[in-house]
Amino acid sequence: MEVDVSKRAGEISPLWFGHNLEHTRSCVWRGLSAQLIRNRKFAGASSPGGLAHHWHRIGPKGCLFRVERAAGSGVLNMDGEAYTTRFGAIEARWDGTRQSQRIQSFGRGERCGIAQPGIPLAEGREYECRLALLSDRKLSVEVRFSGRGHSGSFTTKLALGPEGWGEHRFTFTSPVSQDDSVLEITFAGPGALWVGAVALLPADHFLGMRRDVIQRLKEISVPILRWPGGNFAGCYRWEDGLLPVDRRAPFYGGEGILPHTDGYDDHEVGTDEFVALCREVAAEPWLTINMGLEGPEEAAAWVEYCNGSRATKWGRLRAERGHPEPYAVRYWSLGNEMGYGHMRGPNTPRKYGEMARRCAEAMRKVDPSIILVASGAWWKEEWFQTVLAEQGDCFEHIAFHEYIGLMKEFAGEAGKKEFQRLAAAPRKTREDLRQVRDRLQKYSPGGKFVGISFDEWNVWHAWFRVPGVVEGIHAAAMLSMVCREARKLGMTIGAYFEPVNEGAILVEPGSARLTPAGQVFRVFRAHQGRELIEVDPSGVPAGVDAVASVDGAGGEVALTLVNTSPDESKEVSVSLLEAGRVAQVEGTVLTSANFLPESEFQVRGLSTTRKGERAFSVNLPAHSVALVQVACSGKGGEQ
Repeated sequence: MEVDVSKRAGEISPLWFGHNLEHTRSCVWRGLSAQLIRNRKFAGASSPGGLAHHWHRIGPKGCLFRVERAAGSGVLNMDGEAYTTRFGAIEARWDGTRQSQRIQSFGRGERCGIAQPGIPLAEGREYECRLALLSDRKLSVEVRFSGRGHSGSFTTKLALGPEGWGEHRFTFTSPVSQDDSVLEITFAGPGALWVGAVALLPADHFLGMRRDVIQRLKEISVPILRWPGGNFAGCYRWEDGLLPVDRRAPFYGGEGILPHTDGYDDHEVGTDEFVALCREVAAEPWLTINMGLEGPEEAAAWVEYCNGSRATKWGRLRAERGHPEPYAVRYWSLGNEMGYGHMRGPNTPRKYGEMARRCAEAMRKVDPSIILVASGAWWKEEWFQTVLAEQGDCFEHIAFHEYIGLMKEFAGEAGKKEFQRLAAAPRKTREDLRQVRDRLQKYSPGGKFVGISFDEWNVWHAWFRVPGVVEGIHAAAMLSMVCREARKLGMTIGAYFEPVNEGAILVEPGSARLTPAGQVFRVFRAHQGRELIEVDPSGVPAGVDAVASVDGAGGEVALTLVNTSPDESKEVSVSLLEAGRVAQVEGTVLTSANFLPESEFQVRGLSTTRKGERAFSVNLPAHSVALVQVACSGKGGEQ
């Protein structure tokens, strides 16, 4: 294959390599979030014994346990309000969120309480514990962490009085390493105790988030990050994130998107935390408004909170919360997957288009510089005929989502065929994007250019298993296609769905590591922000995806090669043109003995052979991904 450095085809935009952060499954819970307690705010229906899910009773028969809802939100009211709440007006309907756990002992000296097992603690690590407690009289509450058989325990005592909700915080260093430590909260009766929230997390957390997961995000590179969804955006209320994190009432998102937490999200990440995360990983923040529960006024307020000056109502509140400078959030999605049928809100093209315009106009009155992405079922032509043709002047991009079905067979000829289907899937995606571009050109008002925001892609249901080499090859083939074709297709933004525990980063109690897909993103970051070199596909061996890029000076060429064959190695000969002499060739390859479930890439040195001053060859093992970095001297790259 010939790589002519003079044939440059524009920048490989970093925005094509974005990611999603949605509160689904274990993306936040046991993913990005550092919290270790399940159902720490006592949401949902109680067990027959009166306990919130994932909590166990301590105490003899005769003690009272009851999950109580906040006054005004159901038939089982407390004498007063729950600890968790909502910002501003509180919804009157019951949603099972603003609740507390009541524990009552009637006998003198009768000890009762609640416990939660299965908590992972590491020996020698410091932890922060926070509790919101309410009692009907003076009580001494004991908080205890212990291992199997109560070995290696830590205990502290908290003094309570009947003065309303009290917030208690302490730190401790775990004396043992165990994945099934037990937390116990007990007191000696008589008396009643309400527990409104419990927090436990490593003391070195980053605003409630795990630092090791953040480090992995930095490794894969996240130039733009979309939040809070996705489908979760349809139940998210941004104002609730203005409350202290322990007081934020959980959200009910349903078992469909939150099966690992009984349908509830504890709202660990709000706007301030999200923007701080983006700054930490050098990502552009990208927000999705809720077009089902909220509307133009709420959307405009969110823009003002993020981007308004201290002279505005919401900008002043942001400044008072410790963030005096505007966040300057440029990218905003007008809802998510409207028209698919599973999202609340306007789902017909006309109704969506009208609401999108109202939201866009209200948001732009606050900040005219924001960039808007229209949602919709853009595989249907009627969305182009109606939303684009009638409202296309009020947004800059449309959102397009596509997933490939997971691999059904892994062994024998059937396994090879399935592997090839996933490896070839980006070709179909390219054709689907071409159809979208054709329709954009046909229906765009006044010939306006509207970009394609390819803001969800992955292997379908990748989040219900540990990803392996197949998902890595699919990601590599997709990123190769995006690098080569995005500019031609008018694809302006891309976002993988999603890295944390759903494709690129596997999070376990004591570690976070890159999956094969995550390793591929780390390889392809070599192209971000560089100039694409057009490569004649006729010189590329069948079954190999190739992308070449060059730095601004032309002195370094980066080449990624993806062998999409399940069982054949490939020899790739490379000739550099208009690049001067090849001074140095370095390379690594992601390779694996097989592509069975949970298979992993090994990182190895790449076998290369020099064939003169401007040529070399590369040997690619079957189902592998290689990065070749070539330093040139002389013409185009003086050294």
